[in-house]
Amino acid sequence: MEYSTTILLSTYNGEKYLAQQLDSILAQTDQDWSLLIRDDGSSDKTKEIIDQYVSLHPTQIKQLASDKNLGVVNSFGTLLQESDSDYFFFCDQDDVWLPNKIELTKAKMKEEEMNHPESPIAIFTDLRVVDEELQTICNSFWEYSKIDPIILSTFDELCVHPAATGCTMMINKKGKECSLPFNDDVRMHDAWIILSILKNDGHINFIKDQTMLYRQHVGNVVGAINENDSYFLNRIKEIKNVIKKNQQQWKMIKRLGFSSLPKYLYLKVTYRHKYNTKHK
Repeated sequence: MEYSTTILLSTYNGEKYLAQQLDSILAQTDQDWSLLIRDDGSSDKTKEIIDQYVSLHPTQIKQLASDKNLGVVNSFGTLLQESDSDYFFFCDQDDVWLPNKIELTKAKMKEEEMNHPESPIAIFTDLRVVDEELQTICNSFWEYSKIDPIILSTFDELCVHPAATGCTMMINKKGKECSLPFNDDVRMHDAWIILSILKNDGHINFIKDQTMLYRQHVGNVVGAINENDSYFLNRIKEIKNVIKKNQQQWKMIKRLGFSSLPKYLYLKVTYRHKYNTKHK
């Protein structure tokens, strides 16, 4: 059977939560999907869990052969390169998808494709932030991290302030084509893909609904930061990490054609004011 949608999942030592995530995908209201998994060199029981699900659901769940650790960016890049479909979702190993995630996102994609035929397109959504036991920390990740996807909608703004969380994203085939290949300057696959789509005259749109539970735990590669209570304290505590992330971001966006450091600094500073003015 041919499926129009491929879900891409990169795993690494994810035995604790992986089965719960896979079960949530299997419970989707839209079943027109295949799942392609690439393990990035796990040393726990992750591969055993994958093998079990592949054997139970061989028509929908496939595993990409892998023999080394590439890191999260290149692992997802490999998955995207090796898959063929009309649409692609990106999936993390430790979250839980709400039952209508695929259905809602695909409907928005179809609507966007009607308005912009033959264009690269990405759709993303809000998330519900939860703890290790899936207890709600905040109903809206956008509220929690002070993200406004209406303000953050242009190429320049998104070069400085990423708005789309990769584990909520869906792209079409044109979006895949303009995003590959990844290069050494790609900081995170989701930001690179969104910016590549906009750079190639594509379109992005979003759904305000929370379509998944975004689990926060000590092993998160990228987690949710509460920007409401301690924004400047967070920045002081993490100044070295912030500098490193901004250096990596700058290298990536320079590769895509953003070359004005004054503009970068200006947009970095003014977004907070724009957000606070709109949401006070």
